[in-house]
Amino acid sequence: MPRGGKREGAGRPLVTGELRKKRQLRASQEEWELILRFDKVVKYGDKQACKKFLDEQEHHD
Repeated sequence: MPRGGKREGAGRPLVTGELRKKRQLRASQEEWELILRFDKVVKYGDKQACKKFLDEQEHHD
């Protein structure tokens, strides 16, 4: 019998229907608070509004 490895059905179920990978970044406390606020809006709020906001900010000259 094989030992270890992935088992079908094991692990936390996908809540959003898509795989979310862990990421890391460095940020000051002030930056981190903004990141956390934006994170909540992206995950649980209006994702399209977030995309529009970022597009506007990135192309603002």
